[in-house]
Amino acid sequence: MSEHSKACCETPVPGSVADYKEKGEWIEIDGRKTYISGSKTATRAVIYVFDIFGFSPQTLRGADILAHDLSASSPALVIVPDWFDGSVAEKAWVPPVTPEQQEKLGGFIQNKASPGLVVPRVLELSNAINKTFASVERLGIFGFCWGGKLASLACQDDKDSFVVAVQTSPARIDPEEAKKVSVPMALLLSGDEDTELAAKYAGNLTKDTLMESFEGQIHGWMSARGDLEDPKVKAEYERGYQVAGAFFNKHL
Repeated sequence: MSEHSKACCETPVPGSVADYKEKGEWIEIDGRKTYISGSKTATRAVIYVFDIFGFSPQTLRGADILAHDLSASSPALVIVPDWFDGSVAEKAWVPPVTPEQQEKLGGFIQNKASPGLVVPRVLELSNAINKTFASVERLGIFGFCWGGKLASLACQDDKDSFVVAVQTSPARIDPEEAKKVSVPMALLLSGDEDTELAAKYAGNLTKDTLMESFEGQIHGWMSARGDLEDPKVKAEYERGYQVAGAFFNKHL
């Protein structure tokens, strides 16, 4: 089993994050608090697997950007469920500087964020989408940091919930796992990722593949760790969503 990268465990969240007024709405799907953005009558949708910090302003802003960009070509819906039952990793835990913080971070990752727990939830919710949005026919999955691992596992050859996947700042890359991925996959890498390991993963994928590095960006720049007060970070954040949107548009 692959381990979490050093960048995943040590890259801090910005101390202050600008408020963001969401453009979508909050609903409940399959018993889970969920943010949605886009068309409720769309035939295609993207499910988010956010990072361990949950519904951050950067993540919700990104969901709105993706919904807007996808809908420019045809209606689309972006769905951001709560995978942690209301819990999130606290900013103070990353990087952990005390034994207590290390214990709390490790406990959260091993329990609330365990792939063995959350992957079944992702698959169950994907199968329940039509109870709420009957028009949806095709699903993509977008994994952030920790969520990238979940996207990879949810698209193995014995599963058929999704038709395309994108990972950004993937935290637990396993090249052997890629051999079982059965859908087109994009990898958007920060400057902190192990590009050699990511290239091995990409090389083992059998469907359409995209790997792009965003040099100079920190791990998690497209979600909770992105400092959008920095114009350069914001520009690369937006470019990341453009690249992801183009890949989803191609296959969804």
